[in-house]
Amino acid sequence: MKIQCAVENDACIESMSSGGIVDERIGYNLLAVRTMCLRILFGCLLLGSQLLAGCTLLSPNQGAMSDYEFAKRSIDSPTEFGDYRPEGKSAERDTAVGSLMQKIGLQRSRRKNAELAKSQYAAAEQTFNAGRQTDGESRKQAFRDAAKQFEKAADNWPSSALEQDALLMAGEASFFAEDYYHAEDLYSRLSKEYPRNRYLDHVESRRFEIADYWLKLQEKTNKSFLQVNFTDSKEPWNDTGGHGKRVLESLRIDNPTGKLGDDATMRLAMDQYEAKQYEDAAQTFADLRMTYPDSEHLFNAQFLEMQSLLESYQGPSYSSVPLTDAMKRVKQIAQQFPSEAAEHQQDLNRAYARIRFSLAERVWNNAQYRLNRSEHGSAKFHLNNIIEEYGDTPFADRAREELARISDKPDDPPQHLGFLLKMFGDKSNERPWQKAN
Repeated sequence: MKIQCAVENDACIESMSSGGIVDERIGYNLLAVRTMCLRILFGCLLLGSQLLAGCTLLSPNQGAMSDYEFAKRSIDSPTEFGDYRPEGKSAERDTAVGSLMQKIGLQRSRRKNAELAKSQYAAAEQTFNAGRQTDGESRKQAFRDAAKQFEKAADNWPSSALEQDALLMAGEASFFAEDYYHAEDLYSRLSKEYPRNRYLDHVESRRFEIADYWLKLQEKTNKSFLQVNFTDSKEPWNDTGGHGKRVLESLRIDNPTGKLGDDATMRLAMDQYEAKQYEDAAQTFADLRMTYPDSEHLFNAQFLEMQSLLESYQGPSYSSVPLTDAMKRVKQIAQQFPSEAAEHQQDLNRAYARIRFSLAERVWNNAQYRLNRSEHGSAKFHLNNIIEEYGDTPFADRAREELARISDKPDDPPQHLGFLLKMFGDKSNERPWQKAN
């Protein structure tokens, strides 16, 4: 039995719930009301966001035209904006989402005071020039004061040409004050905010000098990672060598086509080589070889890559890739750098002999393994391979002696469980490729 009633009849609804029967029309009406409420709520939220963002999305043509007019006016008459044309990463992030976040109070708007920034920059220049005329601790203190003034000028006029100049001069002042960690931080900040700034080559040169100094200092002092620095402003808080490597990695990755890209890669590889991190060094030398084919370090990179590969080889029980790659480097050096190869002929001959010896040793170990299993046919194959391919190694004479010793031995090992073959039959020759042949 199905009870029929209207939605507005509360008594009927209550009776239906108690009886366990619900009219289908009630469910349909409730679902429609719920859907309508969700649509109204979503529409209100969308309308409010568009009002806060300037309604550019509701009128895309008008928004695009206003952006075009704004850009055109800034190019034709930049004085209309007070000699201020926003640039840099921060300015690129100031989109409609950023302005919306500022309007609703979730992001603080950046301050801009051009006149104050200009006056602070001029005062910082005077302090900087005064520091150049002094020496000792007063010189360092003057440069530190100038760096603080330059930083304040940069903060008061963000996304501007003055900020670029101020960050550079703040880095220079800290560099001359021998506050290398702070100077590197300022140079890095300038490069990140303005990746195409006009001081890029100079900034990379400074950062390379700082990284090289930290790596040499770590080699000399050999400080632990847990040792903290509180007194020397030339070093970071800890892990001096790690910070140096980080700077070099930043130079070679952020600007691979720069003037110091190959220098940074070579310096990083040399540090890994001297620290006996041969696998990492070989990979970094290979990066230089493939990324900078016209680098002045190319011969040294290939030569040291060969040495790193040989040092990373762990023995006949492990991969032979380091040996084969080292052999490729020997051949390429001889072909690409004939004059340099003649100067290092003894080292190349020694490396070549080492590679040949290690490759022959691998085949000899395979032959010994087969001999221990009485698989004389397979052992003969490996021993003949040594004689043919590595006749100039000491393993060739050993291979001839072994061949003479096992010449009368059967190729296959004896079958100790022959009764099982008689019981179940010998099916060792029933192989698909043998039938196909």
